[in-house]
Amino acid sequence: MSGRNAGDASSEAVVRDAARADDLDRYLAALLAPRRARQDLIALTAFLGEVARIPDLVNEPMMGEIRLQWWRDALEGRGAGARTGSPIADAILETIARHALPQDSFFTILEARSRELTQDPLPIEDDLKAHLDATDGAAFRLAARILGAGDGGSADALLAAAGQAYGRVRVLRALPASLTKGRSMVPAQDAVDWVVAAQPVLEGAHRWLKEARSLAPAAPAALLPAILPLALVEPYLTALEGLGPDITSERADISPLTRVWRLWWASVRGRV
Repeated sequence: MSGRNAGDASSEAVVRDAARADDLDRYLAALLAPRRARQDLIALTAFLGEVARIPDLVNEPMMGEIRLQWWRDALEGRGAGARTGSPIADAILETIARHALPQDSFFTILEARSRELTQDPLPIEDDLKAHLDATDGAAFRLAARILGAGDGGSADALLAAAGQAYGRVRVLRALPASLTKGRSMVPAQDAVDWVVAAQPVLEGAHRWLKEARSLAPAAPAALLPAILPLALVEPYLTALEGLGPDITSERADISPLTRVWRLWWASVRGRV
């Protein structure tokens, strides 16, 4: 193997390991995608996981902003083929160029992650909806673009609903860690009871999952790998509801076997 090929293989391994470590659901879904799109979906997953964990890594908002600004500069100042020093950044730049992905979507994701650095909870449900559309919704839309699906009509509505359902589960699973840092994306007012505040988010996840499932049959079959993580929303909701008042102190999870089986079965039968 030539030195260049060895370097490429090493970089791909870094990207793959980051995707698996930071966003396992989307990583496993990417493995079930057509081979032609698999590596680019993994690159997208690695990017999404890398920027999503920034608020969890820092205690001071300024430190998080520095990390996010690095990503803004990397996305804005370099094109495909340039080297940033980060295998993840290099991979996502190549993916953006290969699929003509809208750069604005990536900046929107970074701005939304910046919002997560603040200590104030979202005040109303509409703010949560907008935040999830800018993060999870954007993630689903970008995955669909990589797959060559999801432009217009029922596909767009499905991707939006997928972002709202999966995003609410993500926010609730992160609630214990967020509260430890004095932050939360769960809408709340002063003197909040977080157990009570979580209930509308749980109910919303159920509604959006039902909406996504009602839209899925009319969507192109090529879109399925992009929305496969939706297959995990129902078991996550069961785990979250099983925590009861401990939803604010314990992270809900599902077994590795359940995770893999749900994704595989949804892929095989063609619906989430």
